[in-house]
Amino acid sequence: MRRPKPFIVIALGLLAAWIVLYFAAIRPGFLRWGATDAETARALPGDERNPVFGYQCTRAITIDAPLEKVWPWLARLGIGQGGFYSYDWLENLFLSGIHNNEILDPAVPVRAAGEFVRSFQFGAPKPGVNGWRFDVLAESRMMYLDPGWGPFVLEPAGAARTRFLIRSRGNPAEPIAKMLLGLFFDPIHFTMEKRMMVEIKRLAEGRPESMRLLSAPAGLGFLLAAFIGAMIIVTRPRKKLWILLPALYALAIAILAKALLSALVGFTAISLIVAGFRAFGRRGWALIAGFWIYADLVLIYAHDAFLIFGLAFLAAAIVFFQVRALRLKLVMERGRYTVFG
Repeated sequence: MRRPKPFIVIALGLLAAWIVLYFAAIRPGFLRWGATDAETARALPGDERNPVFGYQCTRAITIDAPLEKVWPWLARLGIGQGGFYSYDWLENLFLSGIHNNEILDPAVPVRAAGEFVRSFQFGAPKPGVNGWRFDVLAESRMMYLDPGWGPFVLEPAGAARTRFLIRSRGNPAEPIAKMLLGLFFDPIHFTMEKRMMVEIKRLAEGRPESMRLLSAPAGLGFLLAAFIGAMIIVTRPRKKLWILLPALYALAIAILAKALLSALVGFTAISLIVAGFRAFGRRGWALIAGFWIYADLVLIYAHDAFLIFGLAFLAAAIVFFQVRALRLKLVMERGRYTVFG
């Protein structure tokens, strides 16, 4: 009987440790991000619409602005109005066609009860499939996106301050489905919702984006990572056609979602995945698992995930090119020694 290789044992052990840590400590924390014990336990308007649920998350943030300055941003959610004030570069990886709008146009009215809040650009409006029905629970302070998302509640929190809460409830599911949803859906949902809440806070308070200057070097990091991934693919013998996979994906994003930044991110992600398997063969799965864990941590904890990913890619690219230059120098010195030695 063949013993498993140490590499496989270590990789599987780290993966198992991550899953245990995630369900034991990380996920419970982000299911109640920003919310107090009282806010988590109390009933919110709209809870009665989904009384039977598998899990519940309650998230909250304090906004240094009165209710009337927060509501207009909240009531313009969706494609064709404000977007979702989240990572549209991530949303458009799914060809959603979401583009955030940080300008309040007085000529555009806020949504009225019963309107459809579109989350995906294609298809006839179907609540729960490509968007939600917008219901007003209390004028200019409470709304509900139905079905599935839940109540959005604004409450006064002292002089010129607002407490913003969102509650979501997941339907009961079988254990395996519950685990898979917890591993893959919950962190993405939290990432997008947290970013939306933070951005609504910034916009309502009238603050500029704090780290805009880092966007250019972060974008350069994605470009260099995409270039390195593509070079690894096309320089492998008999495997050059694999470059079509990231190229066609990026082209689809650029044409259908009209999102060039998302196209760059998509090309980078797919080219690095393909390059990982091209360079490491069957061990590429461990590379993908490691990057999945890293991506989860960045998405969950980073203030701006695009900047963190991009700057990490930039640093890795600098190291990559330095190592390549050093190897080339050593090869050239060896050749000179052979010729003249």
